Amino acid sequence: MIVFRRARQKDFDTIKGILEKVGLMTDGIEQHMDNFMVAEEDNIAIATGGLEIYDDIAILRSLAVLPEFQGMGIGDGLVRALINFAERRGVERIYLYTTSAKPFFEKIGFMVAEPKDLYEKSVKPSQMERCANSSTLMKLDIKDFFKNIRCGN
Repeated sequence: MIVFRRARQKDFDTIKGILEKVGLMTDGIEQHMDNFMVAEEDNIAIATGGLEIYDDIAILRSLAVLPEFQGMGIGDGLVRALINFAERRGVERIYLYTTSAKPFFEKIGFMVAEPKDLYEKSVKPSQMERCANSSTLMKLDIKDFFKNIRCGN
């Protein structure tokens, strides 16, 4: 059974290892560890994802599922757990940068956003400089998400 839970400080090395295994950046994760989650199977972390929270908006970052567990809906479940986590912290909108997972995030309800939407909030997420030119910025309004929950494909 897959369990989604909030990450603990002792999970840092495991989270870093998952991100490195799938080729994602690890810089900046330590300062946001309080806003990370892991998916576990048999008490072993197999996926992770986190949020950088800035008042009422958040940046979803570092979403990674170990290769041998991909295609099983774990990433989808983790994103939905992070949306719930964000909503409980007063976040109204979640942004993310993606280079290749646009269709995946669209199925959940994310839409392509204009960079000015994020810049107007004066947010400087740790990924911004690296991702802004090479990635698609997407956003999700949490209230709209809960009005139009999309389950599965």
